[in-house]
Amino acid sequence: MSHEIPMFYDLAIILACSLPVLFLSRRIGLPPIAGFVLTGILIGPYGLGLIENLDHVESSAEVGVILLLFIVGLELSLSGLKSTPGKVYLAAVAQVVLTTALVTLVVVSLGLSFSTAIIAGFVVAVSSSALVLKGLADKGELNSPMGQMVTTICIVQDLAIVPMMMTVGILAAGQLTTYEISARAGLVAAWLVSLYLLGRWVLPMLLRWLVRIQAAEAILLFAILVLLVVGAISSVAGLSVALGAFAAGVILSENEFSAHIYSQVQAFSQLFSSLFFVSVGMLLDLRFVVSHFDTVLAVSIAVLLVKALVIVAVSQPLGLSLKQRVQGGFYLAQVGEFSFLLLSAAVAGRLVTHFEFQYLIAASSLTLAVTPLVMQWAPHVAYHAGMRIGRDDPGAVAEPDALPSRPKPAVLIVGYGLNGHNVARVLRESGLYYEIIEFNPQAVRIARLEGEIIHYGDATHADFLSHLGIEDFDSVVLAISDPAATRRSVVTLHRLNPDAHLIVRTKYVAEVEQLERLGAKLVVPEEFETSLRIFVELLTHYHIPPHIVAAQVEAVRSQSYGTLRGRNVGVDRLAQILMKRLVEAVPITENSKAHAKTLRALGFTNNDRCQIIALLRDGCTVQNNVLETELLPNDLVVLYGDHAALDDGVHKLSGVS
Repeated sequence: MSHEIPMFYDLAIILACSLPVLFLSRRIGLPPIAGFVLTGILIGPYGLGLIENLDHVESSAEVGVILLLFIVGLELSLSGLKSTPGKVYLAAVAQVVLTTALVTLVVVSLGLSFSTAIIAGFVVAVSSSALVLKGLADKGELNSPMGQMVTTICIVQDLAIVPMMMTVGILAAGQLTTYEISARAGLVAAWLVSLYLLGRWVLPMLLRWLVRIQAAEAILLFAILVLLVVGAISSVAGLSVALGAFAAGVILSENEFSAHIYSQVQAFSQLFSSLFFVSVGMLLDLRFVVSHFDTVLAVSIAVLLVKALVIVAVSQPLGLSLKQRVQGGFYLAQVGEFSFLLLSAAVAGRLVTHFEFQYLIAASSLTLAVTPLVMQWAPHVAYHAGMRIGRDDPGAVAEPDALPSRPKPAVLIVGYGLNGHNVARVLRESGLYYEIIEFNPQAVRIARLEGEIIHYGDATHADFLSHLGIEDFDSVVLAISDPAATRRSVVTLHRLNPDAHLIVRTKYVAEVEQLERLGAKLVVPEEFETSLRIFVELLTHYHIPPHIVAAQVEAVRSQSYGTLRGRNVGVDRLAQILMKRLVEAVPITENSKAHAKTLRALGFTNNDRCQIIALLRDGCTVQNNVLETELLPNDLVVLYGDHAALDDGVHKLSGVS
């Protein structure tokens, strides 16, 4: 039995070569995706030849595209797609049709066949949804007006693959009967209906049943199952599995587990999607590119400019500023990954020659390779275009600001147990905005039924918190009972949002200093807060003034509960405050036991810790024999002493007879 697995050798070579290339690309300011493409060019069969068999890499790359589009689908909001104005969809359709028509006319004018021209038009019209939407998400522009336009165009382009693939099949077959065309259209319609039923009825019912298991792994396995089922249905309908993965992500994006699913799949997506970009670089024939470099470069630049200009033109009626339209145009200027599927089908159907295929694949790969750079420079180019031209553009309107995803201030509560419930109730009564993270599926379901904004997930996962938008929150209350999870959560939260006011609840005193070193602004140990409450009640019972009680509490808390933990820090200060001598005025009432008695008879002496400063009667001071004077109603006795002595003196004077 052979123990050699060639795929593992290929993966080892890819990862070993990717690391130094990524390091160098990062040092010179190139995004990671450009580094992966460069790695593919270097190690591919047309480069150094370290990997000659692309079958294994391409299989992994296909998995990468599927997972990447699944992640992109999770990023989108189905309700947000429904709320997109119809004119945006019309603009997206116009972009696909106009780009295809322009490229087809240009290629036909160059003397090439109509089949080659229409294939080239299809290839150029489609952009890289995976790359563009990931870039928008990384930049935080997914929900901006420009981002909504770009997202809608990407969705329409992906859906346009269906008629494009059908057209390629018709051209390859020579002709299709009306029955065959109708059958394919019926399968696509059935696919759309099944997606609606799955997202509207089946998934919610299954999730309600699944939540009873209370296992995080079950949620992830269920999400993968949905991905596979929708992908299989898409394949039966004659669509790509990748498009089915995107649809699966979209229909899962509306439930409370989407952020958790995102964090679980993200790690695998990053690995496999990197292989996709490496495989794109491997497809480039360097000898062909070098020998036809001027033509390939000209075609690539022409593709970028034509697509950008078409998008700027069709988005004119949308009310966006020229800056937004130019930026969105350059974001979508590349050739997408679905174009490679079209090219593969065209080659299999002998619709393009090998020479034409190399031109298309070279130009397409180059536009895809430079997309990270184009997306990085697009805002600057768009800004200058808007400044120079936009002010004179009669169709331009004032650029609307992107709506904030959350109001300010915003509080994140991690853990929805007893403490989390109490914090949420206080915030709700105070009118402060808050959201909740909870890892118990049953608690999440109940809280959602109660109208709470609650997310199922693990606060120790950075991907989950990033997907949730942790940077939007001003304060975080960490109220979970697991000490290890608390420490990991503090580290992750502080790293992702160091400016957040992080309040942590813990059961153990030993955790206080460690959690503060990890980034917590305030650590509240339950056992010491109980002691502190008793301490406050005791001081209040002894008639110590409220401001003095507040000073004691602040003294204890300011030293991270060091006084209660047995440390000497703050003890002397606390003792000094407690032993301070204060002044207290005690009125004599008619039912007081001090009425008609002398101060000496009540136990007061001049040598006592509680001394008589003055006795006031009718607003005047009694001058002689204060200790021997009988007390009358409305007299005012002014005492001076420490807290304990004053409490005893007040008790002697104010007690009821």
